Amino acid sequence: MLDITALDLGGDVVFITDRDGTIIDVNAAFVRVTGYSRDEAIGQTPRLLSSGHQSKDFYEQMWHTILAGDVWEGELVDRRRDGTLRTHRATITPVRDHSGRITHFVAIERDLSTELARQVGTGSSGLIHTDLTGRCIYADTRAGSVMEVRPADLLGTGFLDRLADEDAQELREVVSLSTDTGREHRLDLRTVDDRWLHVEVGPLRMPSGNTVGTRCTLEDITDRVFAHRELARRDAFVASVLDALEAPVGVVSVEGIVLALNRSWRERAGEPDASPLTDLHIGVDVTAVARRAAAGGEPLAQRFLEDLKWVLSGRGRARRREDGIQVDQLAWDEGGAVLLLRD
Repeated sequence: MLDITALDLGGDVVFITDRDGTIIDVNAAFVRVTGYSRDEAIGQTPRLLSSGHQSKDFYEQMWHTILAGDVWEGELVDRRRDGTLRTHRATITPVRDHSGRITHFVAIERDLSTELARQVGTGSSGLIHTDLTGRCIYADTRAGSVMEVRPADLLGTGFLDRLADEDAQELREVVSLSTDTGREHRLDLRTVDDRWLHVEVGPLRMPSGNTVGTRCTLEDITDRVFAHRELARRDAFVASVLDALEAPVGVVSVEGIVLALNRSWRERAGEPDASPLTDLHIGVDVTAVARRAAAGGEPLAQRFLEDLKWVLSGRGRARRREDGIQVDQLAWDEGGAVLLLRD
């Protein structure tokens, strides 16, 4: 008969089952951690502790492993007698008799919640821990706030279930990649209620050095994504208006950075005899282009620089020119300039 007292391992939960999975003994830590007395546990199966956060396939794989005589290791979310959840790493070892037949299983469970909370830190983002398959086995209160649910609702497949299907699959792939390579990854994910999360995924290692899954930080970026969408719509509208103009037109910021060029400008700039002043691109400093053109002997470059400086300083419109690039003041308060390309 196995002696459970020999397996009282410094606070780790230990229980022994027979080959069929019936609990035949538990240690003192089992009673203290789970809330079930020794008499309540003996004669039951580990289903007594089931939280519902592991799938049928999960348990089938576990039984397949230990009945084959191999040791099973993994993370579990179980439920205490008072209904609260606990996250732990379990090791289940088959025990054989003198003939080699499996007669018992010894389960040793080490609580992970404290270790996980220490590792993920105290930032403002929500934090969860997944196992190697992407199942959530730990979620802090901030993660619950970000997802607008109780942290317990994210456990198991709860977090994945709240993501759009293709995004949930993408997260599973990133979790696998992160644990395989040891590298961090960043991605943006959609939820089923059309919100957006920025998620940073990195490998999570125990003090033993074993990688047990990933730590994921969660940030709600819905407002930021919608703001970017609105800006993109506005940019598309401005571009369509500018492209409708027959004259070559460009727009620069008050700092002299090119913000927009219409189709006519781009076509004119692409002609073989085009002035180097027209060689502009979105994001380019137009004053730097003009200085290079002046250094290269472009006759209109210095005059263009003077006109541009006059307008961007807020002193009004430049003098009207009949050749080169006409510089005009923008109408809005932020300033800037409109460039009109003339023959």
